[in-house]
Amino acid sequence: MINFDNIEQALLITVIGVVLIFVVLLVMWGFMALLVRLTAPRPEPTEAQTAAATSVTDDAAVATRRKAAVVAVAVALAIEAERARAAPLLQSAPGPISPWQATLRGNALSRRAGAFRRNPPAR
Repeated sequence: MINFDNIEQALLITVIGVVLIFVVLLVMWGFMALLVRLTAPRPEPTEAQTAAATSVTDDAAVATRRKAAVVAVAVALAIEAERARAAPLLQSAPGPISPWQATLRGNALSRRAGAFRRNPPAR
């Protein structure tokens, strides 16, 4: 291995650091350019495109609306089922609590209350 003195080692570390910084800056610039390209607003449709869209028959529009309604109902039912499944986890245990739980909860409350009520130092 090549023997470097302290100054040469410091310069080599500095060059490596500068190169790494510029590489990371270029990568971040690329990510930002990609993000701007993906999230850019779309151009307004031209009259020819809107005329072609309005030429769709009423039956197809009704079928599309029905499909959208079915999908909306399915999503609402899925969300409600998920809430019903998670609801028992959010509720406290029914019935009385054990003495052990009461002691732990009391200790936690007293510690929390002590943080807000400070007694002046004794003189």
